[in-house]
Amino acid sequence: MKKLIKMVAVLLILLVLATVAVALYIDTIAKTAIERGATYALGVETTLGSADVGLLSGTFSMGDLTVANPAGFESPYFTHLGQGDVKVALKTLRQETVELPTLTLTDLEIYLDKKEGKANYDVILENLKRFESQENAQDDAGGKKFIIEEVLIKNIMVHVQLLPLGGDLTKLDVPIDEVRLHDVGSDTDGSVLMSELTSVIIKAVLAAIVQKGGGLIPSDILGDLGQGLGSLAEMGLDAATGLGDRIKDAGGGLDEVTEGIGDGLGGLLGGDKKKDNEDG
Repeated sequence: MKKLIKMVAVLLILLVLATVAVALYIDTIAKTAIERGATYALGVETTLGSADVGLLSGTFSMGDLTVANPAGFESPYFTHLGQGDVKVALKTLRQETVELPTLTLTDLEIYLDKKEGKANYDVILENLKRFESQENAQDDAGGKKFIIEEVLIKNIMVHVQLLPLGGDLTKLDVPIDEVRLHDVGSDTDGSVLMSELTSVIIKAVLAAIVQKGGGLIPSDILGDLGQGLGSLAEMGLDAATGLGDRIKDAGGGLDEVTEGIGDGLGGLLGGDKKKDNEDG
C-alpha cells in the first residue's frame, strides 16, 4: 500500500512538473514565433517582451512588442505595441490552423520618419513588397496558420517628423481611435501565417493613416504612403485589392488621394467603417 501511495505521489509530482514545463515551453514558442514572423515580413528586427498562453482559459496575451527602425533613422523604433490579447478556440490549438474569434491590439505607436529624401516607412513597404512577391511564404512560426474573425487595433498614435532639423517643435502627433479588420485569413487559402498576419496589420494601420491624416500629416508623406501601399502586389484582404488601384489613379493632389481611396479603405478597415465615416 505504501509503495502504491509513493508511486502515485511520484506520478503526481512528475505530472505537475511536466505541466509547468509545457506551459513555459509554449510561452517561449509563441514569443519566438511572433518575433520571427514579424522580422521575416518587415525586414527589421522585432522583439517581444512577454507572451502568456492560457492553456485552460483559451487566451493569449503579449506585451511590449517593438519593431525596430530601419538603419539610418533616429526615431526610437518604427512601431511599438503595448498589449495584445487573443481569445482562442481551444479545440484548434493543436491543429495546424488556429481559429481566433478576436485579436485585440492596444496602445500602438508608429513613427513616420523622413530624412534627406528617405523615409523609414518606404523601407518597410519595400520589405513588405519583397516579402509578398515570393511565391511560397516562409515562416518560422512552427507551421501554425490563423483565421481571425475580428482584429481590433485601438489607441493608435502616429508620430510624424515634420522637418529634418529634429526637436519637439518639428514633430506632430496624430491619434487614431481604432482600426478593425474582419475575417482575416478566411479568403487566403483558408488561413494566414504569422508573417502574413503581420503584413496585413501593418498595411491596415498605414492605410488608416492615409485615410485619416488628410489636413494633418504633410501631403508628401501621405502621398509616399499611398504610392507605397498601391505598389504592393496584394493587400492581404480581397476587400482591399481596389485600394492600390485607387491610390495609383488618384494623381498628385491630396484631396484626390483621400477621396479616391475611401471605398477601398472602407473595405479594408471593416464593413461598417465606410458608414461610420459617412455618418461622421
